[in-house]
Amino acid sequence: MNLQHLKNPLESILRQAGEILLDYFNTDFTVKKKPQAGLVTDADFASEKFIKAALADLVPGAAMLAEESGQSGSSDYCWVIDPLDGTNNFAHGLPYFCVSIALTYKGVPQIGGIYQPLLKELFYAQKNGGATLNGRPTKVSALPDLSESTILVGLPYAKDEAYKNILSKLQIIGPDSYSIRHMGAAALDCAYVASGRLDAVFFANLKWWDAAAGVLLIQEAGGIATDFNGQPVDKDYRSFVAANPDLHAQLRQILAT
Repeated sequence: MNLQHLKNPLESILRQAGEILLDYFNTDFTVKKKPQAGLVTDADFASEKFIKAALADLVPGAAMLAEESGQSGSSDYCWVIDPLDGTNNFAHGLPYFCVSIALTYKGVPQIGGIYQPLLKELFYAQKNGGATLNGRPTKVSALPDLSESTILVGLPYAKDEAYKNILSKLQIIGPDSYSIRHMGAAALDCAYVASGRLDAVFFANLKWWDAAAGVLLIQEAGGIATDFNGQPVDKDYRSFVAANPDLHAQLRQILAT
């Protein structure tokens, strides 16, 4: 299927979902805690409801995997939806959050978009078609050495072995890098790596909707995204590391041990 015709409508859906988030941001909305999975707000539900309805006719019969409502339908094509990535930031009035949508075919991302509504920045990629930010081509950072690089890390909410492993790896990566950032929205982290603003990102035990659009953005921007062992990132991934080829190799050497 030629997916080029989906670009404009998907970008419009991302922007409209972002406006829904802004309607709630810094207002008196309901916040609830999900077991071992952070927070959920009225904004998450409102954004997801709109996105699912708006996507329904774009690819007839496509399945959907959405953070708040789970899996629906069965098809080789599947929309993977995070209606508000960075909910904890959002709930605390911190301006680092986004909407993330990807379309996968047999589990492989084909198109992906991430929208940061406060800055009105739309990151978009199509498989074999490059990555863009507001229509301008993007590339990953070219910095070759860990010692010069600013690295993003994502920590899972569950304080399990994966969490402890990330902390142990930070004890190595932190001193070897220029600086470390933990921003709290993995999808937007990926978009920032894909646009060359930051140099690398790694995390573990997050969900497919956190990574599906981001992995495509990074790959189409010239980066490499795998799990810690160098295997492809798919819906069952447990770990994630992405950067330009040089940095990816250096980080993988640490993370895989």
